[in-house]
Amino acid sequence: MPRLPSFAGTTRPADYAILAPVLLLVPHLAVFLMLVGSGGSLVPDAGFWLLPLRRFAMRPDLPASQAALAFAISLTSAGVLALVSFRRANWSGGGHALAAVAVVPALQFAVVLVLALLPRFARRTEAAPERVPGADVAHVIQGVLAGVGLIVAAVLISALTLGSYGWSLFVATPFLVGVTTGYLANRRLLLTGRSTARLVLISAALGTVALVALALEGLVCILLAAPLGAIVAVVGGAAGRAVARAALGNSRPLASVALLPALFMLEAAMPPEVPIASRQSVDVAAPRAAVWAALIGNGTIAGGPGLTGAAGLAYPVRGRLLGQGVGAVRLGAFSTGIARERVTEWVPGRQLAFAVLTQPPAMEEMSPYRRVHSPHVQGYFDTGTTRFTLLPLRGGGTRLVIDARHVLRIDPGLYWEPLARLAIRINLSRVLNDLKRKAEQVAKADRVLDV
Repeated sequence: MPRLPSFAGTTRPADYAILAPVLLLVPHLAVFLMLVGSGGSLVPDAGFWLLPLRRFAMRPDLPASQAALAFAISLTSAGVLALVSFRRANWSGGGHALAAVAVVPALQFAVVLVLALLPRFARRTEAAPERVPGADVAHVIQGVLAGVGLIVAAVLISALTLGSYGWSLFVATPFLVGVTTGYLANRRLLLTGRSTARLVLISAALGTVALVALALEGLVCILLAAPLGAIVAVVGGAAGRAVARAALGNSRPLASVALLPALFMLEAAMPPEVPIASRQSVDVAAPRAAVWAALIGNGTIAGGPGLTGAAGLAYPVRGRLLGQGVGAVRLGAFSTGIARERVTEWVPGRQLAFAVLTQPPAMEEMSPYRRVHSPHVQGYFDTGTTRFTLLPLRGGGTRLVIDARHVLRIDPGLYWEPLARLAIRINLSRVLNDLKRKAEQVAKADRVLDV
């Protein structure tokens, strides 16, 4: 059985000049094929070439399956690009710090160009120390602590200082945590690949514990980001171990950590705005008048919040109309606070729409502290408009349709958008089912009175 390529091997300049551009264009090709296949159109401007995933995520009706597939393809191509970039740096005997940022979109073009032109550096005349199996406890502890410190520093700079939640925080940072821990832990004695991966995961776990302990993040956000971060960190650990194993004199892979603040600032200057359009409906065994009465009523929404409540995400509790007609104010009570809304459409028995003026936090983080310093709970997931449409059905029933529009301001959008859509779908279903129950109760009471 052929062995898979590893970070410890080499890639010659000619091979890299062919492979790297192909890997760079894989996400673009995937986005193009998915857009064309679904009847969409593509504008091949600078935004598409630099950030194809963000352009793809701009589709408000993007299916979760396509979002997941496009993200998986792009993440895989970025990982393979990092692999061949490290192997290219191995051939030159340097440039590993540059190769470590090959996982960051937009910067990949510059990384590939520089690495393709990188010459072979002169080797040190003294013999490199032979890496023998074993574990240097001091270096292992140093690697773990360095990874923990990098996680805390990244959140302090990117999230709390710059307000940026992007690819650099959720992908580049875990990768560099892996590179840092893997490199430092294997500098003198060589751990096995499995031990290195285990050590990287321990470092990442301790880093997240530190975030909770310092009230920088809550448990829910960490759990949601953990699958992505763990995969990327383990890959980074393999890269760091390979560089330490090669004992290249010109290698400075940890210098890439110094690029993180610049990446955070770049993403903060270009925040994402991913639109999410949702539509759901329910058939109600009641006339439109009964459905309208339930719609403008002020009752509490029955039924448990389900997964959204368990995760601490905001869910609707009740609605209250102050006045009637266009311009009236609606107060939406959520589990995290009150949303103030203005009625924009009012057609009794047919349509009700409102725009959100102010809204409460999108979630309540699970934490031992009363307050968690997590900017993402406010302003990074907003509701724009909500519209209810009542359609008559044969037999006197009504189809109640709800259209909602949200905006997500966190990258990678294609990773977070399916999770956001799931929460939206659960909340909308709960609202529709509650209105269905209330309207059918009203219709039943009216029939009893008629008898």
